[in-house]
Amino acid sequence: MSSPNPSYQHPVGLLGFAVFAIFAYGGLEVLGGMVDKTKNPEKTFPRAIMISAVVITIGYALGIFCWGISTNWQAVLSNPTTNMGNISYVMMQNLGYVLGQSMGLSTAAATTMGLWFARYTGLGMFLAYSGAFFTLTYSPLKTLILGTPKELWPKKFTKLNKAGMPSYAMMIQCVIVIVIILVASFATANASAFYNVLTLMANVSMTLPYLFLLYAFPKFKANKNIIKPFEVYKSLTWTRIISWVVFIVVLGANVFTLIQPILETGQIQNTVWMLVGPIVFGAAGIIWYQVREKNVN
Repeated sequence: MSSPNPSYQHPVGLLGFAVFAIFAYGGLEVLGGMVDKTKNPEKTFPRAIMISAVVITIGYALGIFCWGISTNWQAVLSNPTTNMGNISYVMMQNLGYVLGQSMGLSTAAATTMGLWFARYTGLGMFLAYSGAFFTLTYSPLKTLILGTPKELWPKKFTKLNKAGMPSYAMMIQCVIVIVIILVASFATANASAFYNVLTLMANVSMTLPYLFLLYAFPKFKANKNIIKPFEVYKSLTWTRIISWVVFIVVLGANVFTLIQPILETGQIQNTVWMLVGPIVFGAAGIIWYQVREKNVN
């Protein structure tokens, strides 16, 4: 409960850190868009979710435990070159080094072991991110465009290529993302600040949409007119309880994440960056919907 990180010494910072925990376990909503590509999804998909949940939970717990017992805050994490972009490699390199020392290896051998731990992490992150980026590039866009009335979009956006993908919409998405990254990178003082801002932006922008899903899910379950060939939660009462508990946790985590930089460090810039995405794209979505609705009418 007492963090060595000065940013998390107070309850506000501690509660704000919950967004990192939620973000770390996020991603299943993206896989939901790939259910139709899965063989025998009624059995395969729930089983995959349960297995992955157990593996990831145990893996994260063991990883965090090993990091915690091997890391000295002042010696490892207070280095100004350590940031949210390279933290995993720094921690794994240190874990390998400390493990080598504990095994009685020489300093050179322990250092080599630490380097191989970092290289293994780099390979694992490369493979994980490669899969994640391809999925995140396609699945949310597919859900957004193909899961809404075609009248909401220009014809080019809904047109699919030979592979069944909205390629034109994906190109537009690519341009927008590149512009956002360029603006964020040139607006920050150094690489560490850039990675920190980018991570905070990703955490908030990914977890905020959960609130809409959580609010809508019980209403969706209660609507008998909607045919639901694939169901996991059978009880409407438990659906409501789980949805509202998670809604409150996610909402509180995001609120504390947004106000933590202002209250503890006075860094209004970080809060602004975290708010820019949801506000700008939320407003753009509302305006777009109104314009398209008017055109259709």
